[in-house]
Amino acid sequence: MGAMDDVDRLDALARMLDHALTRGFESALADRSTTSAEFVVLSVLGRADAPLTWEALEARLPAGYGAARATEAWEGLEAAGWAGEVDHEHVATDAGLTALEELHAEIESLHDRARAGVADGDYAIAVGVLQEMLANLED
Repeated sequence: MGAMDDVDRLDALARMLDHALTRGFESALADRSTTSAEFVVLSVLGRADAPLTWEALEARLPAGYGAARATEAWEGLEAAGWAGEVDHEHVATDAGLTALEELHAEIESLHDRARAGVADGDYAIAVGVLQEMLANLED
């Protein structure tokens, strides 16, 4: 009997799934000696059409990323050779873009593992139910 066999509340199961996916991704980050903050900054750089000034980079970060957290993440990326500064603008390096692609592949792999054995129709129903429940709670 597993730890979730007696859990029948959808919110608890959703949190458990989220925690399991998060642990898996944190493990993938640790395998590459990087952090979630570095992943976020690298993602911003990877999506950028052109090099970014520091101010533009900070403006594109999610809420909660203060200057200290952004600077620490930048320093880690730069030390790893995943990001660099050219003419006072910030870019992801080729190595950084490769790492980002690998991390996105890891995310897909985690989701595929989570969906293993779940029929497409059942998955679609589950997604629909969760979307409806969220809509019910949004005002």
